[in-house]
Amino acid sequence: MTDPVKGNLKILGNSSSVGGSFQNVGITGECRFTGDVDCVKFGLTGNADIEGSLHAQEIKLTGECGVRGRIDALSVRGRGELRIDSRMKAERLAFEGHLEVKEDCEAGEFRLSGVVEIGGLLSGDQLDIGLFGYSRAGDVGGGTIRIKPSKAYKLMKMVHPNRNARFESRAIEGDIVELEHVSAETVRGGRVIIGPGCEIETVEYRESLEIHKSAMVRSQIKL
Repeated sequence: MTDPVKGNLKILGNSSSVGGSFQNVGITGECRFTGDVDCVKFGLTGNADIEGSLHAQEIKLTGECGVRGRIDALSVRGRGELRIDSRMKAERLAFEGHLEVKEDCEAGEFRLSGVVEIGGLLSGDQLDIGLFGYSRAGDVGGGTIRIKPSKAYKLMKMVHPNRNARFESRAIEGDIVELEHVSAETVRGGRVIIGPGCEIETVEYRESLEIHKSAMVRSQIKL
């Protein structure tokens, strides 16, 4: 027997749903899901609260979304606030705003401008974080890792000089690591650039190491 054709779910205004399997989910307004949501495309303009997990090929968000379970997706993009009480796995993430994942976050390509809070491990082939305020992760691992203040933060800093952007982590490890305004116990990599505003306990490097004059590195070890 062939699987039945999945229908679409379109919500305008305020509503609720038990969740389920769909082709496309489109929300303009507010919606509360009491179970898992499984779909091809999930689009949100407004607010959504999912008490289960969200599985989709493509997720596009403008607004606020809270997920009690986990997110599994090929693509996550948008702007606003995304909170996940479990873990997230995506092939590509491009987001502006506030991302909070209570456990691990894994993405092949991770690009974020704003604030990120990861309770466990943040990992990916390419991690590019533009800071706009305080951010953190338990540990960070990847191929190419770049963590620096965002362009928006640099413009805001001209108006509000007392506002700070900072990223904190226990350990950061990658093939190429470029950091600014980062505090970490250990940074390990092939090519490592410790930029302005960094406070690092130990740097371990294989190929090359650059340290900005304003950065503080207590110990450096050539592997």
